[in-house]
Amino acid sequence: MHVLLDLWGVLLDMGAARLGYRDRVASIFQERFGKDRDRWLRAHDVAWEAYLQRTREVGWDAGPWAEIVARLDAEWVTRILEEGGEAWRPEDPVAWARELDFEVLSSINARFPDARSAVERLRASGHRIHVATQGTESSARGALVGAGLVGSFERLFTGDSQDALKSDPRYWSTIPGTLDAPPTECIVVDDCLDYLGAASSVGFLALLVDRTGSHAQEEVPLHVRATLRNLAGLSHFLDRLADGSL
Repeated sequence: MHVLLDLWGVLLDMGAARLGYRDRVASIFQERFGKDRDRWLRAHDVAWEAYLQRTREVGWDAGPWAEIVARLDAEWVTRILEEGGEAWRPEDPVAWARELDFEVLSSINARFPDARSAVERLRASGHRIHVATQGTESSARGALVGAGLVGSFERLFTGDSQDALKSDPRYWSTIPGTLDAPPTECIVVDDCLDYLGAASSVGFLALLVDRTGSHAQEEVPLHVRATLRNLAGLSHFLDRLADGSL
């Protein structure tokens, strides 16, 4: 079976990454441009809040996902430089933002404790393992390097490669062709019900990982085959699914 694992929330801890990310960005900017480190921490915080606000305001139907995110990423690094009082600007702010993202994330290990062993068990059982994330190619690859999981997956599906939101069926619709497998032979493992709903709408099997117990059972849609609190039981669940006992 093809198993598509979400990156942030299933394999990696976003909360842990955010703390390390802020600190690493400030260190990099101080190394390159000088000035007080606290100034870069504040610049990061202002730019990050502005970035989040823009993601809430932007019309995601106004253009291709990749173009919109590239524009937001360019605005983000430019805002950090502005808030830090730095006059220099990159010739290609999008490329510079992506390089920065990779550099920062590749230095942070945000892997959940059960992630590596779960991936190893799945591979040992003969499943074909992939990552499906909303993030950009650079952020996803950087995060996998930092987590020590690079090379563990056959395919990496990102917002860039799919050019769509994960909550949009268009994100998922081309994946079966890429994998040369019907969607019924693919299972999406995610912590977001909206993403699972979009995947299920094009025929994927859906499995919810709810690490914090935030979803009451009656809130979970019927298209979700099961809810796991962690990845420890994932391989066993797939074995039962394969032998028809579920």
